[in-house]
Parts: sequence; C-alpha cells; structure tokens
Amino acid sequence: MPFIVLVVAALFPVTMTIVNLFVCVTAVIFANVLRSASKRWPWVERVFGGVMKFERFYRLHPPKPFVYYVFFPLLFPYWLASEPARREFLLYKAINLATFAFVILGAVYQYFAYYRPELGIGAVLRVLLLTLLVEIVIVMTMLMPLATSIVKYRLAGQRGRLVMLLAVGGLSTTFAIVGLMARRDPVVSWSARERLFLRTEANGIAARDAQRAGAAAAMTALAKHKNDVDRDGKVVGEPIDAARAALATYYKRDEAQGFDLWLTRSKKRYLLVLYVESKGRKKRPPIFFARDRAGHEIDDPKQLPRGALAAMKIASDGVGLGL
Repeated sequence: MPFIVLVVAALFPVTMTIVNLFVCVTAVIFANVLRSASKRWPWVERVFGGVMKFERFYRLHPPKPFVYYVFFPLLFPYWLASEPARREFLLYKAINLATFAFVILGAVYQYFAYYRPELGIGAVLRVLLLTLLVEIVIVMTMLMPLATSIVKYRLAGQRGRLVMLLAVGGLSTTFAIVGLMARRDPVVSWSARERLFLRTEANGIAARDAQRAGAAAAMTALAKHKNDVDRDGKVVGEPIDAARAALATYYKRDEAQGFDLWLTRSKKRYLLVLYVESKGRKKRPPIFFARDRAGHEIDDPKQLPRGALAAMKIASDGVGLGL
C-alpha cells in the first residue's frame, strides 16, 4: 500500500494529506509526551489539539479490522446509524479541510505560474476537482487503513506486529523509490501532462514552432552524442535535455519534461521524432514532430515508418533496465 501511495504522490499533489496523517500517527506514538507537555505548556494543546483528539478517540474506541477501513467509503449508511462511526469519520475532517485549503491555494498559485496566459480558469478547475477526488480516495482507501493499523498495534502494545508493519511499509516504499529512480525519464505529474495537451491545443502555431526548435536542438546535440540512443530507439542524455530546453520557450518546464525523443536510423532513412504519448487518451492523438537530417518535416502519422507508433509507445513507457 505505501508503494501505491508513493506512486500516486508522484502524479498528484497528495503531499499534504500524507503529512497530516503522518503527524496524527506520530501523535499516537508519542501521546504520553504530548500530554505531559500540554500540562506544562498550554500552547502545546492549542497547536496539537487536533492530532491529540485523534489519539484520544482511538484510545477509547480501538480501531476496527483492516478490511473495515478498506471499504470504509462504502459504509456510509452505517455512519448514519452508528454514533462512533460518525465521530470517526469526522475525526478526519481536519485532515481533509487542511488538504482542501492546500489544494485551493496551490491551484491559485499554479494559475498564475503555470496556466496563464494560454489557459484559463476552466482548465484550473478541471485539474482541481480531479485532484480533490484523488485526495479523498487516497485518504479513505489507502492512508486510513494504514494509519489505523499502526494505531491499533501501538495502543494494544503489539510491538512485534507494529515493527513488522513498519518494516513492510519501509520495504514497499523503498521499492517504489527505486522503481521511480530507475525510469529513464522524470515522472511528469498528471496536471503537467494535462496542461501540455491543453496548451498545445490553445495555440497550435506557437506549439509547433517550439516543437520544431526542440527537434532541431536535439538533432544538433545528437551529432556530438551519437551513443545517447538506447536499443529501443529512445534518445536520452544531452539530446533530450537540449530538446526540452528549447521547448521551454513556449511550454512550461514541467510540461517540457513530458516530451520524449525516438530515433530510427538505417541506410535508407534517418528520422528523429519528438513526441508525447497520449496515455489513456484515445480521443487525443499523440503529439509528435518528426524530421530527418535534411530538415524535411513529417506531421502525418501515416508517413511514419511501419511500427513506429508502437515502438514509440514502448519506449515512452520503459524504465532504465537496459532496454
């Protein structure tokens, strides 16, 4: 489960939710310290009052089995009939409100920093609503079961199970980090990829000029870095860095990271393709710009070599494991 949370966190801004739940779990582990400190310094109660309520509730109402929290969102009728269940749901209100405020403030900042001038408020709201939905799902189906399991073992004094749970969580997190670091490309968030497509649609001429400049910069760099091409045709290293730097004249830097480079070379043809794979978007064709050494451009997918689109898709999805 930590593996899934970390991967989702790389695609969506769920950091605030993770931090809030981490603080709540830490408050349970160091509850005695916080209670003693609050008696000496009243400000401790004001600062940590919310997370101390988290500990007090579960001390009086021990967490239920893990599977209960996995299906917690589906038990809405039960919340209405059970007072403890309603209180437990409301216990996470502070976490969700803090997350909501964080997402709203982040959306305002992103509007001025990443959306304007090509994209309007409608695009921001679309990204905002999906982000909030993901936050709620993460809290309800992943972080809540994990947090309550840690709390349950801690309050029951089952240190062996607690250590085992934390060890499995640490191992899962390490595996996720290693997997993300093994990628040949940086992880591009969902919002950045969405902005990339929307910005391309907003001003096709400026987008095409930026893609043309990116392909030219990559072609120049390839002349000096001929070995920066993997066996599947994916171009890495200096050429893709040069292409993304040129793309940043129109696209935002995190959007430029979503572009890939693919090269096919033979005695008959030498073709470099700068593209963005339209993952999960059947209605949206992939963004691509292709050119050969002579500077001839291709903007029709039918003019690409047979099997090129499939090869580009595999290259964009691959990880750095010798592909």
